[in-house]
Formats: sequence, structure tokens, C-alpha cells
Amino acid sequence: MKKIVLYPLLLFGIMVAVIGCGTTNGVDMSGDVEFGETDYEQIVPLNNELGFNLLGEVEPDGDGNLFVSPTSLFMALSMVYNGAEGETKEEIADALQTEGINAEALNQANASLMSMLHKHSDQVELNIANSIWLNDEFQFQDLFTENNSDYFNAEIEEMDVNAAESLEKINNWVKEATNDKIEDIVEAPLDPNLVAVLINAIYFNGNWTYEFDEQQTENRPFHLADGSTKDVPLMSLKENLAYMENEEFQAISLPYGDDEPMSMNVFLPKENTSLSDFQNQLTNENWETWKSEFQKKEGTILLPKFQLEYEAILNDTLSQLGMATAFDEENADFSKMIETDDPLWISQVKQKTFIDVNEQGTEAAAATSVEMETTSAPINEPFHMEVNRPFFIAITDDETDAILFMGLISNPNEGE
Repeated sequence: MKKIVLYPLLLFGIMVAVIGCGTTNGVDMSGDVEFGETDYEQIVPLNNELGFNLLGEVEPDGDGNLFVSPTSLFMALSMVYNGAEGETKEEIADALQTEGINAEALNQANASLMSMLHKHSDQVELNIANSIWLNDEFQFQDLFTENNSDYFNAEIEEMDVNAAESLEKINNWVKEATNDKIEDIVEAPLDPNLVAVLINAIYFNGNWTYEFDEQQTENRPFHLADGSTKDVPLMSLKENLAYMENEEFQAISLPYGDDEPMSMNVFLPKENTSLSDFQNQLTNENWETWKSEFQKKEGTILLPKFQLEYEAILNDTLSQLGMATAFDEENADFSKMIETDDPLWISQVKQKTFIDVNEQGTEAAAATSVEMETTSAPINEPFHMEVNRPFFIAITDDETDAILFMGLISNPNEGE
């Protein structure tokens, strides 16, 4: 019997501080889709928890940096969920922590989240795109096609896996969806046994509400985890901002745009602790508590100007999070996806991300609960937060509370 491979969910998140935004056609959801405006509330805590779990499982790059998009991964796995059955379906639900949510409700929640996240103004652009590429020798089951086309607005295209232009078409789709920030998500040659490629791409481009003055940016020492230092360009901003501080870290929320509910949250562990110690506290429960403790306060933030590209193969990570069967060619069950009796499994899940933080803004493409006391800094004293050692960032949609991107930045580099 011929063996068939379901090639990865290829996932993307990208963000960049950039001057000017691209164009977008908006999220044109199918007229057949029915979902509640607040259905997204079912999955946002699960999306955020998935991100925190990812940080604990994936490997940092050679500089010790790590940057992932939980939303991109959550949506891609939700698309695949529509084709799974049996133990495989149960394990994907376990990895996403959606055990109490049926497939229809999960689809509706994702459609709700997509509609809420889409933003396009002079100051902020946030686009989400999905595509599924099918080997032209196979055919999707009707319900799988309908669900992904309707609820995820997925473009479904046929491809000849033996033709070089198929690989070029897939990579060009990704380049366009991420404003040229993510390239070559699929590598040559395509596996002749490849059946389908499922892709989610997220592109974010936001100007700061309060821009940093380029004249104030200057090289200052950044203290690396190994005890050495390097000079990095630190941007400086004095403003009234949402801020919190306790005995273990300082945190600030830097808003984007004029009225758009988008922000970058920067958490800086105190000098007597470390980024890994802080990471151990990253749960959705703690996250929601911390977010509620931010207060507007006058002060100065010094933030590195940096650029980062990151790539990870997530097979082992997702297996650790509970969905090992999906990668097992003998036991995977995707019987609701393709009209075939041959074995079908996931061969690879890949995520590539990009972020560029500068004076104008940000561009980006795509646990154990710890009880702690919080001692807020006196509100009448200006804060001073110099991000000169490893730190954590999260770019969030504050209307839904969804974390789109998160990262552990141990060694910021300015890029080209």
C-alpha cells in the first residue's frame, strides 16, 4: 500500500516598526458562516497558554533569542483539527486544551477571532491569511473543504508536486501575505508523497502611539546572560504609560496607533533574578493578573532597537504537548481530510517569524501557577526602566486579549 505524507502546517508571524503600511482587502468571510461576536473568548486563554507552553519547549537560536506566534500555530492546528478523527483528534485537542469545545464551536471561535483581529488604518495593519495546497492527485472531503474555506477564509489551491512552479507559488503566497518578510517556507524539492500543505500567515505593522526620538537613541551596554556586555542602540521615551513593578520585574505597555487596541508589553526581570526565573512564572493565570495591575504613570523607558528572525520545527514540541499520534505514520488518523484509505500523517510543522523594533514602531510577520505578592512602585515617583539585560516581549490585541507574538530576547541585534 502506498504511503502518503501530510506535509506540515507551516506557520508564520511577523511584526515590524516601519514607516507606512501596506494595503489589504479585509477579511471577507463566507456568507454561510455563523458565529457569535464574542465566540473568540472561548479560545483566547487557550491561545495564550499555548504560547507560554511553546516558550518552555522550543529551542532558542544561536544568540539565545526566541520569538513565536501562538495565534498562528493555534489557527493552523485548528484547520487540521477538521480533518482528524479518533485518538489523533483527541490529542490535537489536548495540545490546544480545547477538549470541551467541539469542532463546530472551535471553527466559530476562530472565525470570530479572525474578524476581531483584522485591523487596517494609517497607523496599524494586522492581517491574517490561510491557505491549503493540495496535491492534484487527491481530493479533500467536502466538509473539510467547506469548514476551512468558510470559517478560516482559507484559499484552497491544487498543485503538481513534481512541478518546480508549485514550490514557487507556495513561497510567493507566503511572501505576499507577510509583506516579503517571510520567504522560502517550503524547500525544494517537494516530497513526491506530499499530499497537502496547510499555512497560516500573520502580518503586523504598527507605528507607536508615542514615537521614540531618533536623536535620543544611543549605544549603551547590554548585559548578556553569560555576564559579558555588548553595546546596543537603546531608544529613549519619556511619557505617561501603563506600567507596573514588583520585587521581581518591571513591566511596561507601549501602545500602537491612535485609537487601536494594540500594544507591546515588555517585562524586565530585576537584576537579582533572571529571564529563565521569570519564564517559569509565565502562565495565563499570572499573565491576566499582571495585566490587571498596570497603572498609568509618568516615566522613562529605554528599549533596545533590534531585529530578529527565528525558525523552529515544532514536531517534537507538539508531541511533548500531547499530540504525538499526528506524526506517527502507523497510527495517525486524518480520515476526515482526504478521500483515500491510505495512511496520512503530519511530516513537519514549521514556524518562521520576524520582528523589527525601531523608533517609529514594530513590524512583525507572524505551567505551574506561582503565587506572589506584588508591591507597586509609589505612583507619585516617575519610573525609570532601562532594558539593558534579557527581557520578555508580547504583542497583544488588547480588545480580545489575544497574544499574537511573544519572545524571550537575550541578545538583541540591530540587523542590517
